[in-house]
Order: sequence, then structure tokens, then C-alpha cells
Amino acid sequence: MTKSLEDYLEKIYILRENLATIRLKDIAQEMDVSQPSVNQAIKELIKLDLIKHLPYGTIELTQSGMKEARAILKKHQSIKAFLMDGLGISEANAEKDACSMEHYLSQETLQHIQ
Repeated sequence: MTKSLEDYLEKIYILRENLATIRLKDIAQEMDVSQPSVNQAIKELIKLDLIKHLPYGTIELTQSGMKEARAILKKHQSIKAFLMDGLGISEANAEKDACSMEHYLSQETLQHIQ
């Protein structure tokens, strides 16, 4: 899965905690991207069986989508906490850096961070 798709999946997971229903426009607004960009990502996530989406309807995570999204979010949170608590990085920079680093760290490095 590409880092972009991981970002979309993570955002859908976070949005489902706060919204009763998730629509394309919610994701576009939250990620500050166009709806056509979201639509393309949604199509790819459907192919990977990570989400379900009815045309003009709501977006839901599948079981495998939930599992994958939880893992991505946990990795993100672990890296962010390490940067802030372990290295004293500001929250704003830790968030931005964690977002980038989560896509490239090996499992070994992540385990040591955790």
C-alpha cells in the first residue's frame, strides 16, 4: 500500500471516532485535498478490501481495514510520543515528522522506539 493510501486509511479511522457517517467531502475537507483525489483513493482502498463505499453514500472500514488502520495509527502515535517525550520535539513538529516517518521506519526500529 502506498503512503498516500495509508494516510487516507488512517484519516478514515480517526474520522469514524468523531462522525456518525463519513462521506467523501468529510475526508477531502479534513485532509485539505480535492474530492476527486479522495474518490481515487477510495477506489484503491476498495480494491484492497479495506473499505466499503456505496456511491454517494457513507464510507466504512472492513475488518481488515480496521486492523490495518489501527496499526498505522499506533505506529504514528508511538513515533510522535518518542519525538516529543524522548527528544523534546514540539508537538507541531512531532506530528508532522511522525506523519512522514511512519511510512519508512522498519519494524525493528519501530519496536525499539516503542
